[in-house]
Amino acid sequence: MAVKRRRVPVVLWRLFHNRARTLLNTILSLIPLKTSANCRCRGRRCLGCVGENEATSFLLREDDPDDYKKLLNRCFVVVSDQAPPLRSYDTHCRWPHLELVRRTIEMTINEQCRSSNILSFGYDKTSRFSNTVELLTSPSWSLLLTRIGDVLMVYLLKSTSIFLRLPRNKYHQVAGVPISDLCIKSHLRISATTYKSSLPHPESWKKRSVDEVYSSTRKEMGIRKKCVMKKLSTEPTVSAEANSACCEVLPSTEGPCYSNIHTSSHGKRKRQFKWQRQSKNRPLKAQGTHSLIPCMSSSTKDEWLGDLKCDVRSNSRPLEKINALCSCCLVFETLSEVNKELQINRRTIFYNLESCSSVFPSEHILNSLKANYSGATRLFKEIFGCLGGNVTTQVAPCVHSSNCHLTASSCLYHSIIKLLKSLIRKAHHCQHLRLLEKHCSSPSLGQGAKKIAATILEGNKSEAGILANDCPESGLAHSDFKSESCNTTPEPQSSQLEPTKCYCLKKQVVSFLWAACRSIVPIDLLGTPSNWRVLTNNIYKLVKLRRFEKFMSKQCMRKVKLSSYSPLSDVHPFLLKHKILEHWIFWLFSSFVVPLLQANFYVTEVEHEKQDIFYYRKPTWKNLISKAVTCLREQGYEEKDAPDVWKIIRPRSFAFSKVRLLPKKRGVRMLANLKASLNLPVNHPLRPRGQRKVGSGKNGKCHNFNSVNEVLKDLHLVLKSIVAKQPERLGSSVFDYNNVYKKLVPFLSNLKSGFSVKPEVFIIVSDVKGAFDSVDQDQLLSVVDDLNLEDEYFFSKVVQVVCTKKSLRIPQNWILRSKENVPDLANVGSCLPTGSLGGIFVKQQVQGREVRKEQLQKHLKEHVKRNVLQLDNKFFVQSVGISQGSVLSSLLCSLYYGHLENSVIFPFLEKACKPDPGFPSEERFLDDTAARYNHLVAYQPNYLLLRLIDDLLFISTSKDQASKFFFRLRRGFRAYNCNMNEQKFGTNFQMNGIPSLGSDRLYVVEDGTSFLRWNGLFINCSTLEIQADYTRYLNSPLSSALTVGWLNKPGRDLKTKLCSYLRPKCHPIFYDSNINSAAVVRLNIYQAFLICAMKFHCYISDLSWLYRFSTNFYADALVKSLRYMKKLIKRRMFSFKTGSDFRPILEVGKGEIEWLGLTAYKKVLKRKQSRYKELLHVLETKLMALGNLESTSSVLQQATDDKRSSILWKIKY
Repeated sequence: MAVKRRRVPVVLWRLFHNRARTLLNTILSLIPLKTSANCRCRGRRCLGCVGENEATSFLLREDDPDDYKKLLNRCFVVVSDQAPPLRSYDTHCRWPHLELVRRTIEMTINEQCRSSNILSFGYDKTSRFSNTVELLTSPSWSLLLTRIGDVLMVYLLKSTSIFLRLPRNKYHQVAGVPISDLCIKSHLRISATTYKSSLPHPESWKKRSVDEVYSSTRKEMGIRKKCVMKKLSTEPTVSAEANSACCEVLPSTEGPCYSNIHTSSHGKRKRQFKWQRQSKNRPLKAQGTHSLIPCMSSSTKDEWLGDLKCDVRSNSRPLEKINALCSCCLVFETLSEVNKELQINRRTIFYNLESCSSVFPSEHILNSLKANYSGATRLFKEIFGCLGGNVTTQVAPCVHSSNCHLTASSCLYHSIIKLLKSLIRKAHHCQHLRLLEKHCSSPSLGQGAKKIAATILEGNKSEAGILANDCPESGLAHSDFKSESCNTTPEPQSSQLEPTKCYCLKKQVVSFLWAACRSIVPIDLLGTPSNWRVLTNNIYKLVKLRRFEKFMSKQCMRKVKLSSYSPLSDVHPFLLKHKILEHWIFWLFSSFVVPLLQANFYVTEVEHEKQDIFYYRKPTWKNLISKAVTCLREQGYEEKDAPDVWKIIRPRSFAFSKVRLLPKKRGVRMLANLKASLNLPVNHPLRPRGQRKVGSGKNGKCHNFNSVNEVLKDLHLVLKSIVAKQPERLGSSVFDYNNVYKKLVPFLSNLKSGFSVKPEVFIIVSDVKGAFDSVDQDQLLSVVDDLNLEDEYFFSKVVQVVCTKKSLRIPQNWILRSKENVPDLANVGSCLPTGSLGGIFVKQQVQGREVRKEQLQKHLKEHVKRNVLQLDNKFFVQSVGISQGSVLSSLLCSLYYGHLENSVIFPFLEKACKPDPGFPSEERFLDDTAARYNHLVAYQPNYLLLRLIDDLLFISTSKDQASKFFFRLRRGFRAYNCNMNEQKFGTNFQMNGIPSLGSDRLYVVEDGTSFLRWNGLFINCSTLEIQADYTRYLNSPLSSALTVGWLNKPGRDLKTKLCSYLRPKCHPIFYDSNINSAAVVRLNIYQAFLICAMKFHCYISDLSWLYRFSTNFYADALVKSLRYMKKLIKRRMFSFKTGSDFRPILEVGKGEIEWLGLTAYKKVLKRKQSRYKELLHVLETKLMALGNLESTSSVLQQATDDKRSSILWKIKY
């Protein structure tokens, strides 16, 4: 009997690889082969003597129950490495199955530690019961025992790890060492190995000589010339006299004496007396303090040079090559290479409200340094020692001077120190406010100030011209850039503070950043003017990144040339110069450009621009906040001072939530962060003065508060369990496409079966105005009280192992359990993260914890009635509505409006269906079929009401009922403080006395078909067929919705992205023939590929700046997306559980999905023909291989008609 090979779960594959096998294969591999003569069954043919070929058919037979077959094929087993081999095998069953499992568990407890085997976890010796006992004594396991015997069953329980299958491709470990412990041990072992390998060997602690670095560099460059320098000794070549002479002229701030550079001094450093320090400073003052190159006396210099010449003569080396690196430049030998994929940290630039008086943030290193040698040395160490290199600033004396005839170049180390001193000095004197007004003028400026800014711009044409050339994507010349910087600034009118009009353009931001670089950074550190264009272009790439995109050191260094930097002269090794340049450029972007953005701009995303980010001047954003604060006061938010807030939060376990503003097309949206914990220092201003502790700094004690969501998790689990048992409490609520699909398909089936002719339908879509902000708090609390919570609830902690793309995680969650502690596999499976690549439930806490009803009610009341929000430095208490972002928000809102529907809306709809008094009865129309049909439609209508949080969809076969319901919605529901948004009504019919609504909910495509938009769905106004809504892409470029991956393997990420673009459009609601016609099913497939092809082009356009792939690679990626779409649609259609009699129907011919996908890719990429000529040829070849399907199928012609997809062709890509 052929058995299908099962795919090993990802978690088990990463931990055990081929050792993880199904239960059937594991049993077959453990059985020792015997003949029937030697077997103990005495010829009765058992599993041990039937032979290898018949063993499978002996275990798995055609008449076996389905649960038993699933157990053998879907349960996975891993044999322990320490398990002894199974030498003797006996098929006899001497004990009942339940007794066998109990004895095995008790034997395991006596032999080893209780926690080392899941089998004994939670076992009660008194009752001899546990969750594991119940799972392992099911009828399927009992049947397996009769076929394998006691010996093998005990071996499996004691010596293997067993993983039972749960719903939704999850697993439950019931035996063996917990894999969560294995994950922790393997992680610690990997970390220790990595740490050990990163430490240098003691023998490698000695520094490599200059010639080793130089020769290795020449080998990497492919230069085969013989080395002309002999290896210099690592010992100091300077005599003691020379060292003492140098120490006399060097200032004391440069560190200890250079003669001790290669020796480590132990103990406390002793400071010299004042007269000693002053005597050492006198020779330096006589020479002039401006000199950065230490000098030597003539006698000392001659002696040192004489020793050096002797060494050169003995080694037969050209003299001019000796000083490729002088003694003080040996600090660069330990300089490490910068990883090309090292990321620039952009997190600090987002949502930062801190106002800075200087050009950099207050804690930036340049604010704390002085423009002297000590400050420059510290900055040098920050730049060249922050990436793992062990750079030391204790250098040997420099041999370079103006009179030295051995070399014509200056000292590299001291040249950089001199430039860094200049950088620090310029940073302290930078007029950043003037630069901001010049390049990013504020919307509140008057016209006079704008003219001044324009005049300043005209006087600096060269810089503006360079910047205009640095942004080729914009297509703007110098004149365009100048006019955009000045003339496109919004006029100072009443709308000047609208978020969508007062942000700074990205090119203006780049202009400011480059002006700050020119003002602070010395010219030698910026390179030649040609390099300026490269740097500004790379800065522009950094500024225009989307929200979650990464920026690497490789992107910082793109097209930057060594020859553009004069300090890095040719006498130094190429590899060394390249390392220095990499460190400098990385610091310039990560610690200079990014802090400039953090200190001068408020950076945030915008609601309608998807992933794009926008830059606001901080004074402008402060004005927006003050405007929002005024609106909060008008909307019923009570402002509280610090003592009142402390009285509220002190007795409870959660504090307040910080709020940020998200710009919208009209106004802003408040987003509260309810998932962050809070630590208030003891000297925080929020605490009363008498309770503060003076002098407590960063290490002082804090008052720790849990996050709001963490405190409310218990109540969330309780409410979810109640709603699962009483779904009618939610009214018409739906939470995803699955719920919509389960309710919509039966309704459409009733329409088709209840009438001989499909009736006309009347549709209303609407939106609750301020659904969360208008909730009546007292009414909500009474709704929750009506749920009749139990007096106490019990919770258990579960340990899981889930697999992400990069690693294995071990989250620990709490689940609700019954008083009897009965295992609920469905509940356990639901607590595993849905986004993980297969998860394994490991163990459940035995004792758990108990929560009283009063505590749950107290937490809810505190959250609803005394919800404290912090906006900037002000505190507010929400007196109306509930906060969005809470773990309870959606559920509370659904319960609230579900109560409204059950008490008001549903009785109203039932009343609207009844005929008026005196209307003729149905018997009068028995002989008239048409009249009977009209009577049934008008006075016995079918209707459906769906609500996703606050968006309503109403479908009825009666126009009268729909009209009455429309007017009822417009009136609102005063008892619940519920009103509809007049601008978001949408209907497919006209009502008497009501003009056209003019809402954007109704959309008409070019072929004349009308659709109503509802929560991402396009509902056909006449046929109720469902399509996907792509209108959200019309307001902004499609590229703003993408996140391009630059790290690791971008080619693999591209293929993954293509599949992720198709995944949301693979739901059965789009392809079920119970809902849609054959043409619409194929149209949905075609449109999904159209939008995927557009995103493919946008993704490739951004990626091509750094990576380019072959035509075959692109073709493979597109073909993979076709296979993925086809496979996913079939899997979701055939595995969808509706909970009723109907099943999804997929009627798509062979090869049609591939043909639709290739046609979509071809049409989209043909509009960018110059870029994809070769790829289009490959697609055309693949289309021809499928045959001429379009001519034989009329539905394919309808699906690919451009008029039916006119909305997609309006998208900018």
